[in-house]
Amino acid sequence: MATFDTIFYVTTLICMVASQRLTVTIPDQGTIIGKDISMIRTQRINAFLGIPYAQPPLVSLRFSPPDTSSLPSWGGVRNATEFMPGCMQTETSYQKDQIVFLKLFPNEKLEMSEDCLYLNVFVPYGLVPPEGFAVMVWLHTGNFSAGNPAIWNPYTLVFKQRVIVVTFAFRLNILGFFTTGDGEAPGNFGLLDQVAALQWVKKNIKLFGGNPDNICLFGHGSGAVSASLHLLSTYSQNLFHKAIIMSGNALLPTTITDPQADIQRVFKAINWHFGCDIAPTSKLMQCLRLANPEILVNSISPLSSWGPIVDTLLRNTSKPVIAEDPRNSFDNGDFMQVPILTGYTEMENAFELEELDIFSDDGNVTLEQFETAVENLIKVDITGEGNTSICSANKEHIMDTVLFYYRPTIMAKKDFVPQKVIIDMATEKIYGSTTFLQADLISQYVDDVYVYRFDHKVKTEVALEDYPSWVTAPHYFDLIYIWGLPYWSNKLDWDSGDKLTSDILMNLWTNFAKSSNPTKSSIYPIKWDKFSSSNPKMLIIDRYFNMSDETRVDYKAFEFWNDYFPKVVKTDSGCCNASAYNNFASANVDMPPKYVLLFCTIHILLYYLQKLILQSYES
Repeated sequence: MATFDTIFYVTTLICMVASQRLTVTIPDQGTIIGKDISMIRTQRINAFLGIPYAQPPLVSLRFSPPDTSSLPSWGGVRNATEFMPGCMQTETSYQKDQIVFLKLFPNEKLEMSEDCLYLNVFVPYGLVPPEGFAVMVWLHTGNFSAGNPAIWNPYTLVFKQRVIVVTFAFRLNILGFFTTGDGEAPGNFGLLDQVAALQWVKKNIKLFGGNPDNICLFGHGSGAVSASLHLLSTYSQNLFHKAIIMSGNALLPTTITDPQADIQRVFKAINWHFGCDIAPTSKLMQCLRLANPEILVNSISPLSSWGPIVDTLLRNTSKPVIAEDPRNSFDNGDFMQVPILTGYTEMENAFELEELDIFSDDGNVTLEQFETAVENLIKVDITGEGNTSICSANKEHIMDTVLFYYRPTIMAKKDFVPQKVIIDMATEKIYGSTTFLQADLISQYVDDVYVYRFDHKVKTEVALEDYPSWVTAPHYFDLIYIWGLPYWSNKLDWDSGDKLTSDILMNLWTNFAKSSNPTKSSIYPIKWDKFSSSNPKMLIIDRYFNMSDETRVDYKAFEFWNDYFPKVVKTDSGCCNASAYNNFASANVDMPPKYVLLFCTIHILLYYLQKLILQSYES
């Protein structure tokens, strides 16, 4: 009988503890009650959903930094068992790779609202370790124009790896990144939303059993760009302690947008839709804060590529979010020096390149199509902002420079696979070289830097629908494994190999979040060396999980895109016509004009000599 009483007492105590953990009182806000989530009866986590981390960004707070001076509060107990709406966006904001990837998710209609600054906390069930749970804060992907935290189900990560996961929404598109080019609307509001969420986590996560001194940012795509920028921003200092940066970084060519490129077109559309006076900008903002948000997002957002800007000269009453070009900050060591884990997939741009309509069903392309694809990939470099002075001869030179590197040698021609070279070039140019460069610059100040390339192709047949047969690992598809999708409760019958890969990656990622070492206490026999300038190796994630060597990774390509190619573009943009000559001469004030002219002349002669060599090489 005593044994029965003991069991009854212990069982009752466990139930009471579980019940108490579902109720949390947040200082200055109020009490919330969360819910249990379970796949089966013995596999449970606790979830607290829809917690406000800033005042709703409505009316006077639209196009303003998030207001956290007094957080939303309530009396009684707030029900925190349902997601709040995500931030406003359009369906056209989703690109093809996102659309294909999201087909793997449960098909649910997600709500959107301008009132969207809410976060969600997912907590392991059971005893809290003495130091508290490690905390992983997710910065969702979506090109700063799309995404919703309700999509991401962290159940498997939280249950299997025993970490706290926090997801949240932040303002997107025009509502998150509009700028007037002056202090009236300096931009970067979406990044400041992220800062506000991190401040809330730092202050309150201990209430949920989390360790406020062990917070790991992790993001993908634009979320990775955000995580990388938070390393640089003074707003984010001491709000996190390590970062996982996947398929994106602050050194991507598209990270920093130029609002001047589209601002006049956006202003005209605003005037047409809302009748707002464009000047003065103070009057424009008064009008825009009363405008219909649906029209703003659906009609104005598609007119520009929204994203972070360098706002040093725009914030006349506060410090900038992004003080300078990210490359300068990393070069100077002016960043938050914390451990990082970073990498990219083998075929990041596969779906984007497929849209160029150069590939046949089996992925084959002709040499002519190959050259067209190469030209498209470097078009922004030879016709983009700041390079309008490049004349046709030098555009050809830039093109030939790239083709010279990526064309096959005479002996390799018979084995040349153009479509593979195109994919490699795109990935190396945009993701590989920038990931490598950022890791190299950070590793000069930080000891714990880990780099990977994800090459694993999904095995589950249903997941391969709308998936070109020649593609291995495109953008987004590494998230299948990091988020444990093979264990989600949906209709897909996942391959056991995909489940094992997911188990391994979840373990590596959460080990890093816990200890800054992805293989510490790992149950899998994987060797992952730290990255450094003297040992710049990365883990190749395929069926074998081996460190890279020169046969698996083209390190020379990284050097080409990071060092040589920018010099060619800079030189060619300064040697065309009189105005370009003057610009080039003024940029080289220590060089007498006659030597600048001689330099440009020699440069052009060398170009035509190189072209003759290439023609004889081809013949």
